[in-house]
Amino acid sequence: MYTISNNKIDTGRYCEINVVHHCNLSCRGCTHLSPTVPKYIADPEKIYKDLSILSKSYIPRGVKLVGGEPLLHPNIIEVIEAVRASGITKFVKMVTNGHLLSKASDLFWEKIDAIEISLYPSKPINPETLKILKQKAKDSKTILESYYWDDFRESYSELGTENTELVQKIYSTCAIAHVWRCHTVSEGYLYKCPQSVFIPKVIQKENLQNDGIKITDSGDFFEQLLAYLNSEKPLGSCSHCLGCVGKRFNHEQVNPKLWRSPQQFTSEELVDLDYLSFVEKQPSKAKGSHREVSFPEKITSITTKLLNNYRK
Repeated sequence: MYTISNNKIDTGRYCEINVVHHCNLSCRGCTHLSPTVPKYIADPEKIYKDLSILSKSYIPRGVKLVGGEPLLHPNIIEVIEAVRASGITKFVKMVTNGHLLSKASDLFWEKIDAIEISLYPSKPINPETLKILKQKAKDSKTILESYYWDDFRESYSELGTENTELVQKIYSTCAIAHVWRCHTVSEGYLYKCPQSVFIPKVIQKENLQNDGIKITDSGDFFEQLLAYLNSEKPLGSCSHCLGCVGKRFNHEQVNPKLWRSPQQFTSEELVDLDYLSFVEKQPSKAKGSHREVSFPEKITSITTKLLNNYRK
């Protein structure tokens, strides 16, 4: 359930904006399907409009700028300013693979509040470069976190499933939607999770096209939004999504042309049934603590306090 504060839905988590859909890496298992979706650059004016309206009914902990690789956005500073001008939050964070960060301007470092770097064994960043980035963060008083990821879980199935019981289990155990609340604002809509934005871009099925809620200035939008967020009914995309319980595999870079090949199986073939059963047995408040799907085993430049907050 969500907290209501000053007649607004207080999520206690970050709201996400995919400022670009493309990326300079091609990680197998990318939950945003970046290696295979068309190039896209978000319009700062549209971001401002959507967040301004949303801010009347919705309070996030902050806004995360994600992608793709967000530093590929040609007007990223305008995006940061649009988020703040909307009034939805004063705290703007970016999630990046870090490979373009050394080229970012001093103005960018001044504008952004926090940066989260995802480090991958297949595309390492030079330790000396990391030292320079840490110093830039210190000089600009920017929070800098770096995470090391050496494995992923399967994120979706191209063939999906018609097993409604399995779909319900995947949805009910999905920490992405229910615990971490990775709500995503895109093109005038709010979605419970990024997968419900991107799966329909790859799999063209009618039942996958209406997973978000349109952001409007109507008098009953607050009630509609609350009902949408609290709904226990799976989204259309859940028939192809594996939530947090896909099979685990080592991180690697793959040819974008071959990126969809490992997903040409049914949900039953790609889900980790043992792990799904394990998560189902956990108390509801503990389901999100099992972050194998999206929490790295090795962590650098992160405080114990922050780590504990992420594991709650």
